[in-house]
Amino acid sequence: MYVRLILMLLCTGMLTERVVAQSTGQSIRMNLAQCIDRALMVSPDVEQATLAVERMEARLSEAKYAGIVPQLRWTNIFGPAPGVKGDPTEIKDLESDPSDIGIFFRTQLDVIQPLYTWGKIGHAKKAAQYGVEAGVAGVVKKKSELVLQVKKIYYGMTLAKALREVVIEGQENVQKARQRVNDLIEEDSDEVGQSDLFKIDVFEFEVKKNLARADKAIEMGKAAMLLLLNMDRSTDFDILYPQEETEPASLEALAVYVNRARAERADVKQLRAGVLVRRSLLKISKSDFYPQIALVGTMQYGIAPHRTKFDNPFLRDNFNFFRAGAFVTLRQNFSFGLTRAKYATQKAELADLLSKENQAMNAIALEVERTYLDVVEANGNVVNSDRAMRSAKSWMTSSGIGFDITGDSADLLNAFTAYSKMRNEYHQAVFSLKVALAGLDHVTGVDVPAVR
Repeated sequence: MYVRLILMLLCTGMLTERVVAQSTGQSIRMNLAQCIDRALMVSPDVEQATLAVERMEARLSEAKYAGIVPQLRWTNIFGPAPGVKGDPTEIKDLESDPSDIGIFFRTQLDVIQPLYTWGKIGHAKKAAQYGVEAGVAGVVKKKSELVLQVKKIYYGMTLAKALREVVIEGQENVQKARQRVNDLIEEDSDEVGQSDLFKIDVFEFEVKKNLARADKAIEMGKAAMLLLLNMDRSTDFDILYPQEETEPASLEALAVYVNRARAERADVKQLRAGVLVRRSLLKISKSDFYPQIALVGTMQYGIAPHRTKFDNPFLRDNFNFFRAGAFVTLRQNFSFGLTRAKYATQKAELADLLSKENQAMNAIALEVERTYLDVVEANGNVVNSDRAMRSAKSWMTSSGIGFDITGDSADLLNAFTAYSKMRNEYHQAVFSLKVALAGLDHVTGVDVPAVR
């Protein structure tokens, strides 16, 4: 039993990580709610998921402005410009003069307002919105996983403490038995002898071994919890050990939990949001088959100081000019092969995600059922182990009375062993029930509050 507890704590995979925190030098005692709040606050995984949501929200803002705020393009050009030879009044006699190189400057400002994009802008906004929803669900998923981790370690520490108390009580019982044997030996009783002391020695060895295991499990639990709480390993830390509840859990019908999981689980919400993102991206790809219509306003200005500016409505001066206007553009991408390939890719990815969603629904039902049955089993174990523990205690009491009469140390030690074992089984059953209930909360998506 102790070995299983130690392995559970080791399997958290966190005892090998480096703890980065300040040492307060204070004694810290925290209950389960405080441990969960602290872990959620300092978790790097939760922080990274939250930052991902912020990036997605920025993309959403960008998508919203795309259909409202026109695009602005400002282009500046600097370069050399040749001079001109000839009479400016005789256009046919003018020619470039490479020997007279000057500076040319040109600036152009374009304002582009999409008019109709076949839904591309709207679907881009929807894709960004669904991306935010998927990101928020991702944060909740990380929080839910962390809450389950904290609960398992907290309950493991509670179990280790309870098992240690069992060992301490066993130690006290052994000492009482040893003292009684010694008293009877001093009284020259024929009912006991040195062999009874040897039996007690063997039993006491097992007690001391189990005490060391319990102490080790408690320390390992503290180390794991300190890591989750981002506290220094040297911190004087412990949990506030709660009183164990003996009442079995009350359960609703299995279908209730399955339906709750399919509706509330963060990974389900994340998957469904991902499907909506893929649908929007598919529609965006489809819009590429059609022309994009936009209103464009432009202003152009160019100047070459060393060149003479001339005004002629029939000739275009590319160096000294000012032009402005507005017009409607119709842009069509004729790379239909590439567009079809892109559309087919998006369609295949959507179909793949829909298949995964269907598989996830079936897997969730199985996971919930398994966890539900774990709770049912743990409920029964709590009831049965409590009954067995009470019977073992009665046996131990009667064996103590019998020992005073007959000096039967074997029966007394067997009673001690049975009582300790049944107490261990009871505490293990309570632990398993708590972990199973935490798992049921986790798989049904009700163990953490909303992100915002």
